[in-house]
Amino acid sequence: MGILRILDGIIEEIHSLLARFWWGTTGATRKLHWQKWDDLCKPKSMGGLGFRDLRCFNQALLAKQIWRLHHNQGSLVHSILKAKYFKHCDVLEAYRGYDPSYTWRSIWGAKSLLLEGLKWRVGNGTDIPVWDCAWLPGNSSICVPSLLDRSDMSLRVCDLIDHESMSWREEVIRNNFNVIEQT
Repeated sequence: MGILRILDGIIEEIHSLLARFWWGTTGATRKLHWQKWDDLCKPKSMGGLGFRDLRCFNQALLAKQIWRLHHNQGSLVHSILKAKYFKHCDVLEAYRGYDPSYTWRSIWGAKSLLLEGLKWRVGNGTDIPVWDCAWLPGNSSICVPSLLDRSDMSLRVCDLIDHESMSWREEVIRNNFNVIEQT
């Protein structure tokens, strides 16, 4: 499950087997299901039994592989996949490519799940494009929501910071952001 995307039909069959075991169904008789399978998969704190939704679990394990490829760039797996699928970029910027292996399609398919939760830690801000990356503080993982018509598309976060006083350059912010986003 950590390397290949499990097909939906197989996951449904496994869920069916688990439900049959849980409810005591035999081949000849069917027992009454007291709760929906989705309710059983809820966490115990939300009134469920904490069963895992295997589809979500499979996606999480595949996203973990993308994370490992991003952080362990000296590994043999990273070297092999880089040579084949993302020669001139990072794994987070890689495209699916033409006729890839099932392993790469599975791992690449979970990249969007990982990207949903990634956020830059600003530091000096030289590597962070203002408009394309999630870098704003808070629990949100969205990018800057909107830009003005006169905004510089190549603007980096370091351009917004006065490094001498370690404060925001208010003039640059006023020229590039809406009034609502300036607060």
